[in-house]
Amino acid sequence: MAGNPYLFLYNAALVLGWGYCLYLTIDTMLLNHGKTSDLWKVVELPLKVSQTAAIMEVIHSAIGLVRSPVAITGMQVASRLWVLWGIINLAPDQATRGALLLGPKLADFQPQLNLATLLAAWSITEVVRYGFFAIKEVAGSVPYAVLWLRYSTFIPLYPIGVASELTMAWLALPAIRAAHMWSVDMPNALNFGFDYFLFCLVIVASYVPGLPQLYLYMLAQRKKVLSGGGSGSGSAAGNKKRS
Repeated sequence: MAGNPYLFLYNAALVLGWGYCLYLTIDTMLLNHGKTSDLWKVVELPLKVSQTAAIMEVIHSAIGLVRSPVAITGMQVASRLWVLWGIINLAPDQATRGALLLGPKLADFQPQLNLATLLAAWSITEVVRYGFFAIKEVAGSVPYAVLWLRYSTFIPLYPIGVASELTMAWLALPAIRAAHMWSVDMPNALNFGFDYFLFCLVIVASYVPGLPQLYLYMLAQRKKVLSGGGSGSGSAAGNKKRS
């Protein structure tokens, strides 16, 4: 094995985890014509395990096991965990049953953003990403086709993923506000107040300036990496970007 056996096992395990999430999404929504509420019931556990396991990426970066910047890795992981635990899991009835319609119905197809589009974007991105790093750890390099997928799938999936994340927030925030979830009222013994609804609004607002910059950076990285040929050069741990 060319790389670290632990990193290979970590990445390989998450290929399986996200691959299973993708399979459940396809099976529920396309093959069985299910609803997004049905999808959440079947995908909840593997999704929570697979996404929460990404906390290890921050630890890997912090202890120098990989070369990813700690701050960037931490922000990327935190944003996903916020959507999963702080939005969808907090108000599942609203987030998993609704949708943001994008236009009129065309034949039997209704363009929309919902839990299924979120899972498709996340799952495909992570299967490719973790697969890339698993192959790199075991072989030392990757085929050009895998390299191309690693640095190309984000082009459509990143906007879809981000738009779906914001859709989840849009669907769940009214319920979060109405129930005053995760909020602390004053007065109290600690003399501390916290409004989780306003906190969520700040996070949503932060998407506006940050995400276009990140997308342009990813495009620049794609050009740089792919113009270097198909050797799959570069650290197996670096340049990790998500949709």
